[in-house]
Amino acid sequence: MTTSPQRLRVLEVLYSFRIGGSEVMGLELARQLAEQGADVLVSAIDGIDGPLRERCAAYGLPVVNLRIPAASPLGRNGYNLSLIRRLRDLQLDAIHLQHLVSLNKLGIAARLAGIGRIIVTEHSEAGLRDSLAGRLRARINWRLAHHITVIHQGIADYLVQKVGVSRSRLAVIPLGIDIRHWHRTDREDCRRTLGIGRETVFIFVGRIAAVKNVPELVSAFLEARSRTQLAATLLIVGDGAELPRCRALAASHPCGGDVKFVGERSDTRPYLAAADALVLNSRWEGTPRALLEGMCMGLPGICPAVGGVAALLQGRGWLTDPGSRASLVGAFLDALGDPDKAHRLGALARGHVMQTRDAQAIARSYHRLLVGNEA
Repeated sequence: MTTSPQRLRVLEVLYSFRIGGSEVMGLELARQLAEQGADVLVSAIDGIDGPLRERCAAYGLPVVNLRIPAASPLGRNGYNLSLIRRLRDLQLDAIHLQHLVSLNKLGIAARLAGIGRIIVTEHSEAGLRDSLAGRLRARINWRLAHHITVIHQGIADYLVQKVGVSRSRLAVIPLGIDIRHWHRTDREDCRRTLGIGRETVFIFVGRIAAVKNVPELVSAFLEARSRTQLAATLLIVGDGAELPRCRALAASHPCGGDVKFVGERSDTRPYLAAADALVLNSRWEGTPRALLEGMCMGLPGICPAVGGVAALLQGRGWLTDPGSRASLVGAFLDALGDPDKAHRLGALARGHVMQTRDAQAIARSYHRLLVGNEA
């Protein structure tokens, strides 16, 4: 355990306690900061109930209910005396928020509460691209943050060019992975527990939301499965609005029994350990945490070349053409037909993540920002 040279009391604010990329990133960062000597509290914008609440307890991280008001326009935008007092009573040195939209809820209150450092991490520019109102709010509110971190350079460039953020307030800090946790030394036990035999297992982990384009992923897998005699299973780990549509697609296809819907899980490692490749079909991504976790475990990715995915996966998996079913079907068939290639790509993926994404080093970078030492 490494002890930081300066004690820090920080509030880590997730967007929610549901399982999502930014939520898991924030919670894992909180754990790393605590291990490095900081006093860390955790809260969320959208209530304090959800599967990640249990993980806070397991990590020994206290959860704070900020009771963010939603009844009035002023309250929704941080002008709330009770919220300001609650933040002041926590006696914080710093607050770390996920997504620029969180500044709408907490930026002004945090400033008025006298919190010395406000850091916000943006994970994707997609939400800003799709919302003129969101861009307008971001153009006003970004100044409430002392520093804005982004998970890849493309987001930084967008914020400078389209939102007007000063480059002096920006830092690129990639997502980190706890390489101690993301392993599959128990692969055979995990497969046996899940009732998996010798078939090739593809896995999707994430929200089953429109941006993830999971129904098309299921359709592409079923098409590939119908064109080969090689046994394969697609595990869907997650929940969301498009889950019924995915279930209907599987139910209507002769190979639909090869699609297994696991639901949302607080710990996805056993499912990743049982898999042979991780698949995504998103319309847009920043840097998908699920992909990093899979790569750390030696899984090659089958993912569209969007956002930060291309730079991460290049030469370490299959990059598909965004929105192209033929490209996705071809990648499924290639991975099925050449398991040795999949194994080689997975080994390269694991080596890359272990060399460049160590969560402890990345937590130290955040610690420097949170105490006001950008050097």
